[in-house]
Amino acid sequence: MQGVSLRQIPDHLPGAGIKVVRLHYSADPRMTPDAVKAIRKTYSSDARWRREMEIEYEALEGELLYPEFNFERNVCESFDVSDPEFWTIYQACDPHGRTPHAHVWRAFNSDGDHVVCGELWPNIHGLTVREYAESVLWLESDSEDKPQPFEWCRGKNLKIYYRTMDTHGSAVNSDEGVDIFESYRRHGLIYQSALKGSIRLETARDRIADALLPKEWQIGDRIVQLPRMRVFEFCSETIAEFQNVRFPEGDAERPSDEKPMTYRKHCLDGIHYIETARPRFVTPKKRGSKFKVLNKGTGY
Repeated sequence: MQGVSLRQIPDHLPGAGIKVVRLHYSADPRMTPDAVKAIRKTYSSDARWRREMEIEYEALEGELLYPEFNFERNVCESFDVSDPEFWTIYQACDPHGRTPHAHVWRAFNSDGDHVVCGELWPNIHGLTVREYAESVLWLESDSEDKPQPFEWCRGKNLKIYYRTMDTHGSAVNSDEGVDIFESYRRHGLIYQSALKGSIRLETARDRIADALLPKEWQIGDRIVQLPRMRVFEFCSETIAEFQNVRFPEGDAERPSDEKPMTYRKHCLDGIHYIETARPRFVTPKKRGSKFKVLNKGTGY
């Protein structure tokens, strides 16, 4: 039968001897050339198509993690996203025992657009959790002295809707003798564990890849091509990671072997952790409403 083959797990691997059916889309009579062509257009790159649809585990070998990223298209000038009426901000931390911690901020609006609006990657070894926490709180405060990546919110407080951190933070003790989650909590930052796992992270990467690609938009009487995801121009570490992180070279024996190489991808990891939380714009709760009910039976 076309598109169907039977394989066996090798002796040296767990599950040795178990038969595995390999099913290709060509076994489906509905997958006509036109249908295949239409589905192919939904994939962000040829390598991703070959890996998922052609069952070529090695397809991503040496490929950029995000070939969809284009500096001219996806990098933009900073603008104000501090108003929660229009933007919802998520923040992530990628902590380490030896490597400096990385922090990243992303903002989402009601139209589905989102931006990487801030980053903190000091690349200085030996900082304490307290120093990191104080830096984050300062960047989110109404200080007029914030550095260039946060010039768009100088003098303005940032309201963070959700914070997430790599689960590694619960396995490593900080300089304070407790796990990193607890240390940050002591200094006023409460993080939720990132929803990790290969499937979740792969899905998150696919959504980000798609958001980096241009989509057709009608503005007045013009049709323009714009991406849903952009990065503020002074987030230099995030931009560098988008441009440099690749999959390792060498044939992969199984999908889990295809983990991105660490050029440095700490800011990208934070972006992924936020994405696994299914971020969205959240309408802020109204307080002190002056609305008066005229008819208690109807609420109007």
